[in-house]
Amino acid sequence: MNRRNLSLSTVCLILALSARTGRAQERDVSPTPSPTPSAEAAPAPPPPAETTPVPSPPAAVSPVGATPPGAPIPVPTAAVVRTAPPPATRITDSPVVAILQAPTENPFAVASDVPAANPPKLNFAESIVPATEYVSARVDAAGKPMGLKPQRDPIPSLAGEAQKSLARWTFEPARRGSETVETWASLRLDLQVQIDAPRSVQASLVPVTPTTPIPRPLAWPSDEVWLETRKGAPPPGGVSIEAVDSPPLPKKTPWSADSYKGPFSAKFWIKVRANGSVEKAIPLEASDPILLGYLRRAMSGWTFRPAQAHGTPIDSWNELSLSGQVTYKVELKQIASLRRSLAGS
Repeated sequence: MNRRNLSLSTVCLILALSARTGRAQERDVSPTPSPTPSAEAAPAPPPPAETTPVPSPPAAVSPVGATPPGAPIPVPTAAVVRTAPPPATRITDSPVVAILQAPTENPFAVASDVPAANPPKLNFAESIVPATEYVSARVDAAGKPMGLKPQRDPIPSLAGEAQKSLARWTFEPARRGSETVETWASLRLDLQVQIDAPRSVQASLVPVTPTTPIPRPLAWPSDEVWLETRKGAPPPGGVSIEAVDSPPLPKKTPWSADSYKGPFSAKFWIKVRANGSVEKAIPLEASDPILLGYLRRAMSGWTFRPAQAHGTPIDSWNELSLSGQVTYKVELKQIASLRRSLAGS
């Protein structure tokens, strides 16, 4: 009986110790933390915009009525928000300029079986035409010309006589305030020219072919267009004509360039229509530019033999060359002193 009771006591002791040991193990074991989600499962939120707070005013100096010393200084709530810079502009290639190849054949040329020909007789008439000549003259403080520069001369055949005449002119000198000054006078000479009918005229008409080089036209624009090109610094010497109070005024103006008799020459590209009339004329050369308008009016009354293709008259371009003897009578009608420099020469 005692042995049995000892066995039961032993078993109860062992069970009590086992239970106490299990509770101790449960207290020592920490719970396993939950797994943290990966970056792929939850995207990170965008970073907040960077802000720069406005600094508070210093508290060392406190004017009357300001926050007493030691009191907390309020911080403004306004803040400057610094935004991200704009994306950089992408550099792209600039546009490419198309390059065109010049035509291998003259575009004025036409295929013809029979070329155009001159009229049996070239008729000319006497004509009176206006012309304008421009000259720069350096005039000293006494009114004497010290130098001359022809700027635009419609009758180069009389340039020598015109120079001699201008050299003998005298002027009222230019003035700036109460003083006379040296300057470059800008003179416009208005002429009236009588052109007698040319004599002993020789004419040649050559068709424009695909291999004919395209010439440069003779540049003789109107006076208004030409004056627009005369802008720039005035010639050196004396006071600028724009800076004087009154320009030099011609007093004595002898004029010996009043007549010419001699050779002339001119060259045009003309379009002869199928009816023989001249539709267009491009001046290429002229011994005296005053002849350009005169000869265009003359050829407008001429009837050419038109070119032909397969027996039918056609339009055609041709080079017309004229030469002969001509006579001018020139009258100086008026002289104007301009208040602008004829620069550019």
